[in-house]
Amino acid sequence: MTLAPTGPARTEVHHGEIDASPPPGHEDRQVRVVGGRALLGVSLLLGWVLLYLLVLSDFEQNHAQNVLYGELRTQLAEGTAPTGAPVDPGAPVALLSIPSLDVDDLVVVEGTRSRQLQDGPGHRPGTVLPGQQGVSVVAGRSVSYGRPFARLPEAERGARVVVTTAQGEFTYVVSGIRRDGDPMPAPPAAGAGRLTLVTAAGKGSQVSRLQSSETVYVDAVLSSGAVAAGPRSGTDPRPELLEPHVDSGTLAELALALQLLLLVLAGFAWSWSRWSRRAAWIAGAPAVLGALWLASSIGARLLPALL
Repeated sequence: MTLAPTGPARTEVHHGEIDASPPPGHEDRQVRVVGGRALLGVSLLLGWVLLYLLVLSDFEQNHAQNVLYGELRTQLAEGTAPTGAPVDPGAPVALLSIPSLDVDDLVVVEGTRSRQLQDGPGHRPGTVLPGQQGVSVVAGRSVSYGRPFARLPEAERGARVVVTTAQGEFTYVVSGIRRDGDPMPAPPAAGAGRLTLVTAAGKGSQVSRLQSSETVYVDAVLSSGAVAAGPRSGTDPRPELLEPHVDSGTLAELALALQLLLLVLAGFAWSWSRWSRRAAWIAGAPAVLGALWLASSIGARLLPALL
């Protein structure tokens, strides 16, 4: 048996041109990888938006309601709750209960813009406060931030609506439900009061109701005991509740929140490369979640107020 020689391997030099072009299909594969990553990023972003609006925003409103409830109880006990203008936007003005719809002691705040309705139902500026002579309007969300008025279209004639303000407790009786285009009810008689509850209408799942384009109005007549109306504030120059509210203040706050989010993400990436992955997750994940939550909360103010 003859063994092959075991000397050092020889390097052969090839003369001529060498084809250094990528193999066939390489560019297509790069496009697919980049496209897949982009779609994954968009999917994650969309998933977070839905998670925030449909789930996490509920916790945000629950916290705000707890704080507002304590504030309003103190004001009612001390007799300092508002009975008329001026009232700061977002300040608590009343407690609202609709027993037939399982709505119990919701704090109504002043203002019906998206920012105020994140905290709870809002009293429309320019209308009297609940319990007073005239028409009072209260709007609430139907999909996000606790969905306080999600079941409002289920209200039936004769259902009770109980409101508590600095001037006492008032009981309204639902007299009718109307939608966009339906005729307006006649103005209340002298010395009488009416409460109109407003929300967005939609069918199907919560996700499909994010596209709600119809408004529901529930009119309730004050049984008795309407009190004199206090001073009214000026009407809101942006009364449409199903249109996005874009203003420079919100855009500026959103820009700052996004800058904070980018800084936190950069810090997380740095810690990921310098620290252990476990330490990076422990230190960075809560900061990223907090910055993302802040940006989402501010960004949600650009959406229609009733959603």
